[in-house]
Amino acid sequence: MPSTVLSGLPRAARARVSFKRLRQRGFLPNVMVVMTSTGLAQLLTVCISPVLSRLYSPGDFGMYGTFLSLAGVLSAAVTLQYSEALMLPYKDHEAVGLFWASTFSALGITAIAGLSWFLFPSWWLAVLKVPQLKGWLWLVPVAALVTGLNQTLTAWCARRKAFKRSAAAQVARSITANSGQTMAGVAGWGAGGLIAGGVIGDLLANLGLFWRVMREDGPLLREGAHGKQIFEAARDHKDFAIYSTPQNVLNAVSQGAPVILLIHFFGAAAGGLYAFAIRVLQLPMNLVLTALRQVLFQRLSEVQHHGGDLRGLFLETTTMLLGLSVAPAVAGFMLAPWLFGLVFGSDWVIAGEYARWLLIWLVPGFCNMPAVLAGRILRQQRNLLLFDTALLVSRVAVLVVGGLYFNALQTIILFSVVGALFNALLILFMWRLLKHSSFADEGHGPGPDAPTATDPQPHRRS
Repeated sequence: MPSTVLSGLPRAARARVSFKRLRQRGFLPNVMVVMTSTGLAQLLTVCISPVLSRLYSPGDFGMYGTFLSLAGVLSAAVTLQYSEALMLPYKDHEAVGLFWASTFSALGITAIAGLSWFLFPSWWLAVLKVPQLKGWLWLVPVAALVTGLNQTLTAWCARRKAFKRSAAAQVARSITANSGQTMAGVAGWGAGGLIAGGVIGDLLANLGLFWRVMREDGPLLREGAHGKQIFEAARDHKDFAIYSTPQNVLNAVSQGAPVILLIHFFGAAAGGLYAFAIRVLQLPMNLVLTALRQVLFQRLSEVQHHGGDLRGLFLETTTMLLGLSVAPAVAGFMLAPWLFGLVFGSDWVIAGEYARWLLIWLVPGFCNMPAVLAGRILRQQRNLLLFDTALLVSRVAVLVVGGLYFNALQTIILFSVVGALFNALLILFMWRLLKHSSFADEGHGPGPDAPTATDPQPHRRS
């Protein structure tokens, strides 16, 4: 099957992609473990989406998209990115300190955010200007905490190669979230039903994953739950907190900006159509990327520790993703409006039109996962932060200019083109860095204070 998918690629590129070698490493079997369960979760979401599209209006999805944008920004900061650093230490007992640093960061930051929300609700409502979500904004810190803990637990499972644990959590999350959103829609809860169903699903899935982790690795984790070890781990990986956290926040803001600004300039329906289009397009993408991220991050760290061929693994996985995405993207560009109208109803044909043009951005974004993770492994946090800043400024500028001078569809097209350019730059830059950097060949990443590249660093994800 993979060789069939890649048959249209150049011979030189195909020659570097060794699926036999990936299978021998245990890479593809681990990907398939996670992908199978993720596929079940996504299948349920696909099956329920036509129901949800008839229970909720585009305006409801616009408000839900706004909630997810706000929660996403806070979620990007809550672990101080120690969950990302958790994969880097050579030995498990050295990583335990990062596990607890990530966990306590999530608890502390969301507690502060929740307290400020409780004490100054009017101020937050005035700043965010989302009166429709007045009764649900208190769930933003809860959603961020659940996401932060999930990032920590999932990273720990990936480090321990316990992919079945996190895979089961994905299925549980899909079942509970989709069931809750459906029942709330039948009850006529509106946007609140989408919000509450999603948060409850994430919470229940997290509780199950936490129980499995503590059952299997509880003694190891309890042994490392000491202040000194946690502090030392946090200090040794402070570049993640200093550079990766603001970088991740900027990326989350740039991901959420379209919904908020489309609602501002064109109304809640336009924002909802965009949010629904993104939701549908990311279902098949996440089927691959959710599995690949967990396994590939662990594998890249392992290759780095043992002085292996990071460049070859980067090329293999990037080329594989390109081969998987080209044909579906072409078909989607041609058929998306018709398919959206057929499956989700006539109210969503415009969402299909949006989806057609969003593929220009999302295909390079689908292929950039190896570059994102390689940047983490090579400790390029400082350059990534600078580049994400440029990305955010560019995206917001395009959305504002589009809101002032163009219609919603033209604005989305411009936004998609900017995203595609940045994703392509990320992949090309990381390839050049791996090709010419001595530490990539020697299996040693640069420290947080290592000299940075003179070329501009592309952003870390779509």
